[in-house]
Amino acid sequence: EGENSPARLWLVIQPGNGGPVEDWVNCEKMALSSPDTTMVVINGALDKVRGGFYPAVFFPKLAATVDRFWKKFEPAFYLKPFSDKGVYGWLYRVYPEPWQVHLEIVKPGKDGNAEVEYMLVGTMDEKPSYDKVVSMLLSVSQANK
Repeated sequence: EGENSPARLWLVIQPGNGGPVEDWVNCEKMALSSPDTTMVVINGALDKVRGGFYPAVFFPKLAATVDRFWKKFEPAFYLKPFSDKGVYGWLYRVYPEPWQVHLEIVKPGKDGNAEVEYMLVGTMDEKPSYDKVVSMLLSVSQANK
């Protein structure tokens, strides 16, 4: 298409993460200005935005975008480490597959270097809460001791 054609894709890298929180607000403005343009957000720290990390009293414009815009995003790839109460693991998902919780097991290797194994603890259709992931990791970790 021509030089002045509207964008068909917006690729947004790390909005607001290390920069101004207005980046997230501006993403919504971009989407509203051109609703037919696909927006892909990479490393957007959406858990922080959607989870209330930024208090509405201090960030009212950002808070206003959460329910009407950011909660509509579907993670295409998600990988988050967990380290709590002496267990280590990962929450993983590749869309449209289910969410997976993996326990990380570190054992001494034969050559003196650590060997890391990953055990699938469970899968679920809905994203589990932080506490749920830790609980799953703890129960399997204790059962394997």
